[in-house]
Amino acid sequence: MFINICRWFFLGLYNIFTLIPKYLFIGIMCLIDPKKGNVLKYKGKPIIPAMMLTLTLTTYFICIFISSRWYVQKLKVDYLAADIMKTTKILESDTLEEIEQEKYFPNETDKYANISFLSVDFNDLIKKNPDTVGWIKVNNTNVNYSIVQTTDNSYYLKHDFNKKNNYAGWIYGDYRDDFDYFGTNTIMYGHNMTNRTMFGSLVWCLKESWYKTEENQYIKLSTPNSNTVWKIFSIYTIVPEVYYLKTYFENNAEHEEFLNTIKKRSIHNFDEEINTDNKILTLSTCTDDGTKRVVIHAKMIKAEYR
Repeated sequence: MFINICRWFFLGLYNIFTLIPKYLFIGIMCLIDPKKGNVLKYKGKPIIPAMMLTLTLTTYFICIFISSRWYVQKLKVDYLAADIMKTTKILESDTLEEIEQEKYFPNETDKYANISFLSVDFNDLIKKNPDTVGWIKVNNTNVNYSIVQTTDNSYYLKHDFNKKNNYAGWIYGDYRDDFDYFGTNTIMYGHNMTNRTMFGSLVWCLKESWYKTEENQYIKLSTPNSNTVWKIFSIYTIVPEVYYLKTYFENNAEHEEFLNTIKKRSIHNFDEEINTDNKILTLSTCTDDGTKRVVIHAKMIKAEYR
């Protein structure tokens, strides 16, 4: 969207200042003194210069309008995100003394024992939007947002957390996701915003300096029922497809093939074992030019249930 807006905006400027200065000038002269525009007249009127002038100015002002609206909506969603962060109680610790928890360590307990949980108080969030199902944080990115979910995968592409129209959308879970117990593949989406809000900063994860830093390889997810930690095992870009968005498999063989495929796609070998017993988290957004998808896969390594 932003690339298209820039293209329209600069096309308008290009038309005004380079492509048609001659016709713009002639058009104005014809309107002032029709006698000087005889060769370009149609049925006695300077229709061509007038049309060029009108088209150029119209294109330019349309670009201004679209750019202004996009910028205002971006400011609104930035303000909303900051307000939610300010009013939401977020704790990051290994234990929560005020509640009893059933802890679950899928594997390699000792290896991940020192990785803390993220815990969020969802009371106010759910009052503001009953579609709230969780909160996600990706280390050393700007991803630190509440998650919403509805009955389709299109509504929150153009609506913010307050359910108001906004091109920035919000971070949302696939309508097939189960945020109570999690399934074989829990999927989340978000726009790649140019100011690196929403999932825009996930493009940083493609940099070697990011994905080779161990602390960045853990994704923390909190829901009203649980707190979980996920370990990244695959990062890549790919043309738009639905294969990595599968949530159901006919048998173990199909499931194993899926896991092997998404692991082999990774731009880096994270040296993480993955099997059909693991629960998978998938994050998906666009690349900066919008032609491909940035995809991150992680496996659940630690959980506590409230």
